[in-house]
Amino acid sequence: MKKIITSLLMASILLISSVAMAAYNETVVEGADIGSIKKIAIALPMHYKVEDAEPTLEELTKIVFEASKRTRFIVVSYDEIVQNIKNDTGVDITTLTENELRKVYAENISKYADAYITMTSANNNDRVIFFFDVQNAADSEPMYQLQTQDRRFTKDTAGYTKACEDFFKKFDAAVQKALK
Repeated sequence: MKKIITSLLMASILLISSVAMAAYNETVVEGADIGSIKKIAIALPMHYKVEDAEPTLEELTKIVFEASKRTRFIVVSYDEIVQNIKNDTGVDITTLTENELRKVYAENISKYADAYITMTSANNNDRVIFFFDVQNAADSEPMYQLQTQDRRFTKDTAGYTKACEDFFKKFDAAVQKALK
């Protein structure tokens, strides 16, 4: 009887763990003043479309921006930053290589925001793992990082949207905690 109860208990634990909740790793970089961020910009995500249902890079920049609308920050879209850099420097960063684009973006972003968010998707497995990095616009130093994975984060627009919304909820909570 004791073995049956133990077996049932183990089976229920395994069942519960297989339905696992979101796994995430959150880091507020020591010395980073995330409470001082008022205006945050969206950077070009690091994403390579693997499956047809996944959003394109252009769609993903819009998904990140749309998910940010529930946040406490003033959020500047990627497209607005691209236009501002073009107006101020004459450089259309969309025509540059990815490395050049990121360099010019980092050199100019402090004119338009206090920090910026880069979303990275590791989507080459069954589940997508998302990395969200918030960097100081003045020096590109990391301020906050979130790595998250959840069964709800499917390889389609809805899954990517849920991941971005989840990031903003966690980031807002981290900022509120830092302000206390």
